[in-house]
Amino acid sequence: MKDFWQLTIPTLFLVALASFFFAKESFLDARLHNMIGVGVRTNTDTEIALEAQGDQPLKETVSISAEELKICLARPGSEINNCLDSLFRKYLEKKTPVEALALVEELGNYDSKIRFSCHPIVHAIGRETFKKEGTIPDSFAACDQTCHSGCYHGAIERFLRGEEQNSDGVGHLSQEEIAQKVKGACSAQEEVRFHFQCLHGLGHAVMFFLDYDLEESLEICEDTGDNWSQSSCRGGVFMENMFSSSPEKRDFSLDDYHYPCSKLEEKYKADCYMMQTSRMSEMGLGLEGLFTECRKAENFVANCFQSIGRDLSNDARINDPRITSKKCEGLEVREQDACIRGVIYALMDNTWNGRYAFPFCESFEEMAPKMYCFSASASYLSNTFVKTGQELLKDCQTWAPSSEVCLATVGY
Repeated sequence: MKDFWQLTIPTLFLVALASFFFAKESFLDARLHNMIGVGVRTNTDTEIALEAQGDQPLKETVSISAEELKICLARPGSEINNCLDSLFRKYLEKKTPVEALALVEELGNYDSKIRFSCHPIVHAIGRETFKKEGTIPDSFAACDQTCHSGCYHGAIERFLRGEEQNSDGVGHLSQEEIAQKVKGACSAQEEVRFHFQCLHGLGHAVMFFLDYDLEESLEICEDTGDNWSQSSCRGGVFMENMFSSSPEKRDFSLDDYHYPCSKLEEKYKADCYMMQTSRMSEMGLGLEGLFTECRKAENFVANCFQSIGRDLSNDARINDPRITSKKCEGLEVREQDACIRGVIYALMDNTWNGRYAFPFCESFEEMAPKMYCFSASASYLSNTFVKTGQELLKDCQTWAPSSEVCLATVGY
C-alpha cells in the first residue's frame, strides 16, 4: 500500500493545477472574465430578495453575482482577498459553505474561464468557513471538493495565517513558529483525501508566509511527518511558486526550462517536476517542446510527463476527450502511462468520481492504453477516495456505459 501512495499521492496536488494552468493565477489572485450564458445574473450588488409565498412569511435569500466576483478580482494585491472574504462572509450568514460552493460552480457552468479560475475564489469560502467553525476538522466537514478542493485549502490558509492573512506584511511569524504550527495542523487519522488537502494547503500558506523563499518552505514541509506527508506539503509549495499573485517573487529563471528543479536537492525534484511543464509552457514551449524537455529530466522523466498530462486535463473535461487522448497515445510506454496518470488524476481530483476520467479512458483507440487508463483510474478512486466495488461499477455504468473494459476492470 505504501508503494501505491509513493507513486500516486504526490500527484494529488494536481487538485488545483489543472485550473491554474489555464488561468495563470494563484490561489491568492484570480481574474474572472465576463459571464456569458442564459439565466446568469449580472447585477453588481449582492442580491437580497424578499420572496412572498402565499400566506407564508417573506423569505430572505442571498446570492452573489459573477459581476461582483469580477469587481473583487480586479482589485490590487491584498484587496482581492479582503473583497472576496467580505462577499462570502455576508453570504454565509444565511447559507452553508456547500451552498456557496454550488453557487460558484453554477457560475462556472456558463463560462469556461470562470470554471478554470474557480479554485482561487473558493479559497475565500474556506477562509470564512474556518473563521466560523474554528477548527480544521469542523471546517473540512463543512466543505466539499468543488473547484479542486479550494475550500479545504482556504481553511488551512486561515488556520496558519490567522486574521492577518490578507495584509501586505509577510513574516509576522518566525520560521520556527510556523514550523510549530505546521506540526500540529493535520491529523494522520483523517481519511487520505482530507489529510492530503490539509497538507497541500499548508504548503501554499507556508510559501506565502515565508515571502516565497522556496528552500525555507521546503524545509518547513519536512516537519509534517513521513515522506508522503512531506511530499503532499511540497506540492503546495511548488504550486504557490508557480502561480503567485506577485510574479516578481516567484523563484524562476528566464532561460532555464528546468529551473527551479535543476537547483534543488535530489529529494525535492520529483515533486518539483510534477508541475514544471506549467512553467515551460509559460516560457513558450508547445507540446512537442515539452516532450523534448521532459526527456532531459533524467530520473524524473515520468514526473515531467505526468505534469504534461495534468496540463492537458481541462481539454479532456470541456472538449472531446479523444483530442487529449491522442496527445498521450503513441508515446513511449512509460511516457504514455505518465501522461495518462496526469490527466486522470487531475480529472478525478476535481470530482472524486469517474465523471470525466472514464470517458477519457474509453476514448483511446488502442487497447493497451485504454486498459491502463481504466486500471489506474479504478485504483486511484479505490485507494484515494475509498470507492467500493459497487461504487466503481456505478461509475462505469454512469460515465462509460458502453465500455466493456471499464466493467472488466472493476470486476464485472
